[in-house]
Amino acid sequence: MMASVVMLLSNSFRPDPRVAREATALAQAGYEATIIAWDRRGELSQCETRDGYRITRVQTVRSVYGGGMRQILNLPRFWREAIRRTMSIRPDIVHCHDLDTLPAGWWLKRLIGAKLIYDAHEDYPAMMSLYLPALAVRGLAVLERYLLKRVDYIITASTFFADKLRRQGIRDIVTIGNYRSLAPFDALGDDALTAARKGLGLNFDDLVVVYIGGFSRNRMLIPLIETARMMPDVQFLLWGGGHQKAAVEEAVKNVPNAHYLGWLPSEKVPLYTKMADIIYYCLLPDYPGAIYNAPNTLSNAMAAGRPVIANDVGDLGRIVRETGCGVLLQEVTPEEIRKAIEYLRGPEVRRQLGEAGHRAAEEKYSWDIARRVLIDVYKQVVNVHS
Repeated sequence: MMASVVMLLSNSFRPDPRVAREATALAQAGYEATIIAWDRRGELSQCETRDGYRITRVQTVRSVYGGGMRQILNLPRFWREAIRRTMSIRPDIVHCHDLDTLPAGWWLKRLIGAKLIYDAHEDYPAMMSLYLPALAVRGLAVLERYLLKRVDYIITASTFFADKLRRQGIRDIVTIGNYRSLAPFDALGDDALTAARKGLGLNFDDLVVVYIGGFSRNRMLIPLIETARMMPDVQFLLWGGGHQKAAVEEAVKNVPNAHYLGWLPSEKVPLYTKMADIIYYCLLPDYPGAIYNAPNTLSNAMAAGRPVIANDVGDLGRIVRETGCGVLLQEVTPEEIRKAIEYLRGPEVRRQLGEAGHRAAEEKYSWDIARRVLIDVYKQVVNVHS
């Protein structure tokens, strides 16, 4: 009988793309996988099964996203309920996604002897510097250093963050990027893409720039909308949600060619990424976590064979520069974005950059490759556990 694993997640799993890919891969490899997610608003099903793994959502601890210091009271309540549910399963492995679930994983390791995997989607203390006072951020960094010495294996989404941890003397680290399987993208033909454009009221020959992703404070979305004012013949589409939602909704009000289209279900991401001519993804460069961001959006663009406009930070800049899959901005301003879009107006330029990204996704930056790394990590942890 294969080992069992419980994944702890502090969002509601709508689903979370990275977590879904990992859980599916584990289920396909024969592991009994369960995700315990925190549905803070009680919006989704309490329990469901998909792709061979189970999801159970904690809905008794109500909260909001972006609560800042107020979450100090709510997080321990979520940990307590997650621990209670995990104790009833008694898994062989607890897989914690991000630092805000790791304290619960550490307690579970002590209580039931489970092996503990930490999956760092980003540098959590650095990311929280956008939302919390400096003293609280320092406290998170101390907590992270303490707990990292007590986990059995660390997975990072960013090579830059893995290198940072190695410099701190942490071992047993592997990077599994936010890469996508190519199959859902390659299966989309011209008819599907034309129908998607038609459904949005777009013409076949419109130049379309798309952003799909979170609206957290580290995403430079307003400069993109300001660029739309300068380019009335180009269509700008934004899907997502988060802290900047209200600002985005306000910004597009008087820009006829810029449209906020709400949250995009994950199964629709391949279609609307490939429907686009250009994918935009730029990060706020002057906050500590910028270099540790490992964007799903870039992987989607590469899988779809679409060029990306990005800025030169962390793995984002490294991969775009290495693969030649897009245009890197040295400064994220409406004028610089406009220049990049003008450069990409030519279909042949877009084709060459898009093909470079797709080729790199096939050869290196593919989930089909990363999945094998994940399974190898689990084999190592299970063998040690045995």
